[in-house]
Amino acid sequence: MNYYYKILFFSFIVPFLFSFHPKVLFYKKFNIIIKSIPIAAFPFIIWDIIFVRYDIWGFNKKYIINRYIFNLPIEEVLFFFVIPFCCLYSYHLIDKYKISFFNNNFNWKLINNIFMFFLIVLAVLNFNKLYTFFCFLCFILIILLERIIRVEINYNLFYTFFILIIIPMIIVNGALTGLFYNQVVVWYNESEILGIRFFSMPIEDLIYCHQLTLFNIMIYKKIQKNN
Repeated sequence: MNYYYKILFFSFIVPFLFSFHPKVLFYKKFNIIIKSIPIAAFPFIIWDIIFVRYDIWGFNKKYIINRYIFNLPIEEVLFFFVIPFCCLYSYHLIDKYKISFFNNNFNWKLINNIFMFFLIVLAVLNFNKLYTFFCFLCFILIILLERIIRVEINYNLFYTFFILIIIPMIIVNGALTGLFYNQVVVWYNESEILGIRFFSMPIEDLIYCHQLTLFNIMIYKKIQKNN
């Protein structure tokens, strides 16, 4: 098992096993997940294919098995299924037990609007940095999409979830970007990012994680509502 596979395996195994715990019962949502995750994964995989094509980021062949779907290592494609599964498991627990760091007085629409305005400004100022520009733009589009398709996201729960996954995110992303043992699985073209790093993670990845998790939750809840 290569390094990237180990990261995916150890990320997946605990949430998967605990899905069957009688106090969790996440396995009962598997019929929704097998529909929602592929739908949510598709645009991110297309994005990945394009960015690899234009060398905005890429992969160290030392840590992958060199089997590809288009130009993506198969491990990278699996990333968009494994990590969202782990995130949906975490969100399920937070939703099930109504764990929240925030009270109901938070005006999340206003806060998200402020985030969007801030990111629009940064995107425009950095339109020549393709990862920065498209990452920040996609954040805005996903927030707007949530309003258009009318999926009710409890942002008290979502931002509680997002705060709680920051440490696991640092560990997984750090394992991919050389935080541990200097093993860089994923490299970034420095001319296409701001150059600000959160540990070894480009700051854009923090925004990327936000939109990846929010989009997966949106699709999950939309399918759940329609079932």
